[in-house]
Amino acid sequence: MPSLAGVGGPRRLALALLLLVALGGPRPAAAGPPAAAEKGAPRLAAGGPAAQKGGPPLAWLQYGPAGALYARAIAADGACPTLTLDAAARPMAERAPATADFPLVCEATVPAGTAIAAVDGQPLPLPRTPRRVVVFGDGGCRLASFEVQACDDPAAWPLARVAESAAAWQPDLVIHVGDYVYRFAPCPAGNAGCAGSPWGDNWGGWNADVFRPLAPLLRAAPWVFVRGNHELCDEGGHGWFRFLDPRPWTATCVDYTEPYAVPLGDLQLVVLDSADANDYTAAPEQVAVYRSQLDAVRALATGNAWLLTHRPIWAVGHEGEEAGVEELFYNNPTLQAALGDGSLPGVGLVQSGHLHLFEALSFGSERPPQLVVGTGGTALDPPISTPLAGLEVAGGTVSSGTSVDHWGYLAMEPAGDGWSATLRDPDGGTLAACVLRDRALTCEP
Repeated sequence: MPSLAGVGGPRRLALALLLLVALGGPRPAAAGPPAAAEKGAPRLAAGGPAAQKGGPPLAWLQYGPAGALYARAIAADGACPTLTLDAAARPMAERAPATADFPLVCEATVPAGTAIAAVDGQPLPLPRTPRRVVVFGDGGCRLASFEVQACDDPAAWPLARVAESAAAWQPDLVIHVGDYVYRFAPCPAGNAGCAGSPWGDNWGGWNADVFRPLAPLLRAAPWVFVRGNHELCDEGGHGWFRFLDPRPWTATCVDYTEPYAVPLGDLQLVVLDSADANDYTAAPEQVAVYRSQLDAVRALATGNAWLLTHRPIWAVGHEGEEAGVEELFYNNPTLQAALGDGSLPGVGLVQSGHLHLFEALSFGSERPPQLVVGTGGTALDPPISTPLAGLEVAGGTVSSGTSVDHWGYLAMEPAGDGWSATLRDPDGGTLAACVLRDRALTCEP
C-alpha cells in the first residue's frame, strides 16, 4: 500500500479507507441519517478475557450533566464492589451487565459535600475547586491496516508516561477530549512491537488502550470524558456507552447525544458530542442536528464557559505538498455550517482533539479561541510549516496561532483574570507556554 506519511490525520484515514476499497478491502460505512437508532454488534476479535480476574476493582470518578458526580467501577470478580461514602457503606449498583466480551460495570452517585469516598477501601479523589486542569485526547495505540504503532514501546506509544506525569502534577480535574481506542486491527504477523495485542471494541481493546495505561491518572482526580469519532457505533461505541458515557446505560448505541453543562465553581464546562460531524461534507441533515445542538450550547453557556467537543470547529492541518508548497485542510465544515455566523456568546474557549497535534488559534473578539490537544499518544499527524497567523478559517482570520507536533498533555492553572496553559511532554518538560485571557489565546514555543 502506498505511504500515507504526507497526509494529515482525518484525511489520512479517509485516504486509507479509499485505498482499501480500491484494493478490494472492506468498504467504509456510508454516512447515515441523523437518527438515534440502535446499531449493530460491536467489532469483536481477539479481545482477551471478558472480565478482570482477581485483584481490586478499577474505579474512578466522573462528572455528568448538571455537575452530577458518579463513581464507576469495573468489577474484579463479577460482583459490584462496596462504595463507602463518609461512614456509610453499600454495594454499588449494576450499570451494565457482564457479557462474553465486556466485564460488569458498576455505578453510584456521589452526593455533593461527601468528605471521604472509597471503593473496596481504595480512596477516590473527591472534587476540589479546579485549580489544576489536565487536558489531552487521542491516546490509544494505532493498529490499523495503514499504520501500526509499537504498542509495547513506551517511546513509540507514550500514553502511560503521559498519565504518570500528569498524575504526578496532582490535578484537580482531567478532561479527555475523545478518541480512546485505536486498536481496530490485529498486530501484523512478525511485528514484535505489538505482538499479541488485543484489539476491537471489547474489554481487551479498552483495557489495553484506556484503563491499564491511564490507571494512575484515573486515581488522581475526577474526569470529564468527551466522545470522539472512535466511539461511534461501528468502532468503539459499545464500550463507550458501557464505560464512559455519563448518562444511564440503555444497551443501545446511538449516533448523537445531547449537550450538557458541568458547573465547577467559577469554571463551567459545556460538552458537545461531535463524534459524527462529517469532516468533508456539510450534509443538510447533519447540519440541522448540530444547529439544534449548538443552540442548546448557547443556552447552557452562562459566561466564560469552555466548550469541550472532540472535532474542532476551526482547525488547520497538513494535507500534503504540491510543487513544494504545503497544502492545508480546515475542519469542520459540518459544525461551521451549523454554527452560522460563528458566534458562541458565553463561550471563552473551545477545546478539542481529533487532529493528532497541539494547536492554538485565536480570532480576536469575533469568536472564542480554538485549542486542539490530540497529543495523548496515538501516531502524530505531520507538522504544519505554514505560519498560522493571518490564515482565514471559516470566515475568521487567525490573529495568533501556534502548532506543536509532539505527544504530551496540557496543564492549565488560573493566572490573574485568565488561565495559563502549559503544553508538557510525556515526562513533564515544557513544550509551549500559553495564556488565555479575554477570548485571546497566545503561546510561545
